[in-house]
Amino acid sequence: MLKKAIPVRAGGPTACRRRRQRRTWLRSHRLNCLLAFLCALIFMVLLFDPWIANSAEEVYGGLQHKLLQDGFSPSQVAGAFRSVPPPMLGLVAQTMKIREGQANYDHFLAPQEIAAVRQFIADHRNCFRRAKAAYGVGPEVIAAIMLVETHFGSYTGKTSTLAVFSTFSIMDRKANRDKVWRLLSARDRQKWGREAFDKKLLDRSDWAYRELYALFDLENTHGIRPESLKGSVMGAIGWPQFLPSSLAKFGADGNGDGRIDLYNAEDAIFSTANYLRAHGWCEARFPSDREAVIWEYNHSKAYVRTVLGIAQRAGKEY
Repeated sequence: MLKKAIPVRAGGPTACRRRRQRRTWLRSHRLNCLLAFLCALIFMVLLFDPWIANSAEEVYGGLQHKLLQDGFSPSQVAGAFRSVPPPMLGLVAQTMKIREGQANYDHFLAPQEIAAVRQFIADHRNCFRRAKAAYGVGPEVIAAIMLVETHFGSYTGKTSTLAVFSTFSIMDRKANRDKVWRLLSARDRQKWGREAFDKKLLDRSDWAYRELYALFDLENTHGIRPESLKGSVMGAIGWPQFLPSSLAKFGADGNGDGRIDLYNAEDAIFSTANYLRAHGWCEARFPSDREAVIWEYNHSKAYVRTVLGIAQRAGKEY
């Protein structure tokens, strides 16, 4: 005699098994979310250090006092530091691993990149013609620099320029260097040695304060607010990646709007042409002379070789 099939109820074994599986999945999902949050929190602590809870006055008070002594107004200094991020110690530690001389720029010599340089020159032909008339510098080398630095403004950097120079400036204090030292790997600490590490950061502190001074002075001379700029992790800004001191000396208004904006193609072209002329490009007759000029732009043999190689391939034989 056949038995009747027993229907599976909503609360039967299959449904219970599904509920158990869902509860297990939810617990796993919550655990993964918690781990992701903790990882992000640890990263922030490494990047910004325990100064997160401290005010800008507590962290940068000595630096602000120095700027006041150097003639900047209290309102300008206070306004700039009102929203500046905490010191980026993780960033400083990362830059201690940078070896610019070992950088490889060969991919910029690929045919598609040379084609992009030629197209950029064609797109801004009138601007390059005016820049050549004003500064005597041809378009190929300017476009080559724009390609290597930011790929014609595609990646100019998102790091607060004020925070970069403020952070490096306070590396004159041993307590701050100690915190960066602890963030380095054992291998990096062994590679540097404490004495060389301290000397490097002390030198960078002096350099950074000079650039910080130039950054604040840009507001007085060009109307550029220090807290408004964002760029590379070393404080370079705009398409040509100028430091504030270079912008102050060589920035040029290429589009005639009465202001200098290195995130604008025409201003970037004119400013780069002005920089190269000031460093002797127009008088450079031999390859070694031209190499010396590009070396002033970036102290890297690979960079120099690549920029001149791009310029050669893009048009005129140098």
